[in-house]
Amino acid sequence: MKRILLSIISVPALIVSFMIIRTINPVQNVPLENKKAEINIYTVAGVVQPGETLDAIFDKYKLDRKELREIFTKAKGFYNLSRLSVGSIYSFDLNNRHMIQRLQYGIDDESYLDLVKTPEGFNAEKVNIEYIRRTGSLFINIADNLISSMPSSHKEYLRLALELSDIFAWDIDFSNDIKNGDSVKLIVEELWIGEMFKGYGNILAAEFLNNGVVYKAYRFEDDGYTGYYDEEGKSLRKTLLRSPLKFKYISSDFSKSRFHPVLRTYRPHLGVDYAAPLGTPVSSAGDGIVLSSGYSGEYGKMVSIRHGGSFETFYGHLSEIPLKIKKGTKVSQGDIIGYVGATGLATGPHLDYRITLNSRFVNPLKIQLPRGESIPKKLMAEFKQLVDNMNVKFVPLTQPVVAASDKKKSSI
Repeated sequence: MKRILLSIISVPALIVSFMIIRTINPVQNVPLENKKAEINIYTVAGVVQPGETLDAIFDKYKLDRKELREIFTKAKGFYNLSRLSVGSIYSFDLNNRHMIQRLQYGIDDESYLDLVKTPEGFNAEKVNIEYIRRTGSLFINIADNLISSMPSSHKEYLRLALELSDIFAWDIDFSNDIKNGDSVKLIVEELWIGEMFKGYGNILAAEFLNNGVVYKAYRFEDDGYTGYYDEEGKSLRKTLLRSPLKFKYISSDFSKSRFHPVLRTYRPHLGVDYAAPLGTPVSSAGDGIVLSSGYSGEYGKMVSIRHGGSFETFYGHLSEIPLKIKKGTKVSQGDIIGYVGATGLATGPHLDYRITLNSRFVNPLKIQLPRGESIPKKLMAEFKQLVDNMNVKFVPLTQPVVAASDKKKSSI
């Protein structure tokens, strides 16, 4: 198994990868203006530059502007070509009269716009890119934090780091629990087009060593069960998130007697204060219904949410609450319900986060939360086989490698 360091994708590599897409989807229905004449098709391709428009691209390649209006019109139902995105790839198939036979434009990583000339004019469609999915692996030694420990700052690695934090969000507080010496083993989908590596897909399994404790996650999809589970088939998803915001540190813990910095007296502090920059998004810790939203005395702007029949959560000192977050609103776990502030009795920006269980305040950092639905017995044999396969793949991951695959990666 060959391992190589992945580099950030270059402009030539982008064009090459797009040409591979086009090889998979060859030009069809190209009319022969003169069947007796030999028609040679050649291709020009490029990357959209800052401030560049389709008009300017036509001028660059001296293309027939008479076809520009029809191309705009036919494409509009699928993509507005008057708003090209910087860095997007495009290509033109031209005949020996320099007339457009086909135009393709990369909309995003998942699809492209395809316009083909026929005797009746241009036909347009949005085409989903069919990736070849292979299994790869990563090993990451953590220093300071997960994001800075990734192999590079490329967006693919940032996305993997954020997905990892989502998978283990119920067990690990990624702002406060991460220690130097922690490590992560990942089994992950690799997305390929021909022999060109394009990025990562789903995380298939992960093993996270955090402060001496090993956490494992296995992705399982079958019979309506889609999610991440531990080795016993128990869902990693829990009723409430461990923490309702990222990018913070604990400035005040749960206490029965704490010195209040504003009132200058000792009193209970029945929640956890998370110091974070002003405006940091605050998420609902779980699915529920908003009980209250607005100003609430010393807690300033506050939102409270009921989760089922037992739990309620409180989010105090917010700087702003979205207009849609009002009493009676249904929210899902992870929905933004406010932003960090310093309203009410507060000396600086922070979130006062509190939980009640059966109307009694409990420590958010220590409470044992119920899990989501486990894998049913009828699917356990299949799940156990998946776990065994992934555990075998974990074994060789004992030293840092950026990526591993049966095929050579030419670019990310």
